[in-house]
Amino acid sequence: MTNSSHAGKRVFAQCVPFAPTHYQCFDAARLIAESVVGIDPDVTCVIGIASGGIKPARLMAAYLKVPFHTVTARHNTSNALFQQATGDVEVVLPDTLPECLSGTVLLVDDIAGTGATFAAVSDALNDRLDHSAEIMTAALFRNRGCVQNPDRWAWNVDDWVVFPWETPHHGLTRPVPTLKWVSAR
Repeated sequence: MTNSSHAGKRVFAQCVPFAPTHYQCFDAARLIAESVVGIDPDVTCVIGIASGGIKPARLMAAYLKVPFHTVTARHNTSNALFQQATGDVEVVLPDTLPECLSGTVLLVDDIAGTGATFAAVSDALNDRLDHSAEIMTAALFRNRGCVQNPDRWAWNVDDWVVFPWETPHHGLTRPVPTLKWVSAR
């Protein structure tokens, strides 16, 4: 287990949370996976950040036909809406994660709020990367306040996102716009 602190501030218009459908999230995961086909070095595994990154990462790994792994990272103190990130990220690498990672390791989460989670998990994985390995980050959503952008993302948002795999939100929600392309850093 490692702790890491990376500052940043999420942007919330505090209107109504976005609520993507399962289909929209799966389609975005597929498009992100398609966007990394043929990169050099090749993607050799996909790591989903628990818990929000697991479903999109599993889909990307299946699409790319590479092994799927998970890590745990947490910094939100609850699941309450419009919560600012603490910047203190606790990372737990499971015993099942390979000791040596090579090629491009695709690290996936559902949202990049500030970039702190990706930075903390990347730091925690550094000792497992061989000399030529690279980490590439991908998120379905990127909050406009994100200071450390992922390498790939589908939507930019300025409000909270309620994912279909989370506890259902009983208030008003709004749809996400139609996905037209994957953004890349």
